[in-house]
Amino acid sequence: MKLLIITLFVTLSLTHKVAAVDDTGNYAVWGVGSKSCFAFNSVTVNYANSGTVTPEEESLLSKLKFWEKTEKTEKTAVTFDDYKSYMKGFMTAYNVFTEKTFSITGSMKEAEVVEWLNNYCKDNPMMSVETALTSFALDHHDSRMKTSNRRVGR
Repeated sequence: MKLLIITLFVTLSLTHKVAAVDDTGNYAVWGVGSKSCFAFNSVTVNYANSGTVTPEEESLLSKLKFWEKTEKTEKTAVTFDDYKSYMKGFMTAYNVFTEKTFSITGSMKEAEVVEWLNNYCKDNPMMSVETALTSFALDHHDSRMKTSNRRVGR
């Protein structure tokens, strides 16, 4: 019985939250999070002027030839939608894994978050997008929305 209590105590004391990094404090960054802030700002220029940007249209012929195998030999450029998806995934993960956090953005709108990131990236063009988002989270942690306005959970 004494051994069971000691084992239980040791097990419970080891189950605390820690950052999931390696021994040197590093972790893998996937997707456009590894891109530079300079690259992010280059792409978001069009987002800031989104009223003047139109998506590339496919020709009718290309739509009719759907059965033909098309291989792209060139790597497609990273778009703002790629960054936006990464940003939203980062924010969602932060909200899920950070205690007492409903929304790290608080009452900020998407455009305000992008503007904050643009300003950070202007000052730190060699930093990664992931580093910029981490800085955003650290800067806004105290002003985060801690609970939902809805009274019903998931």
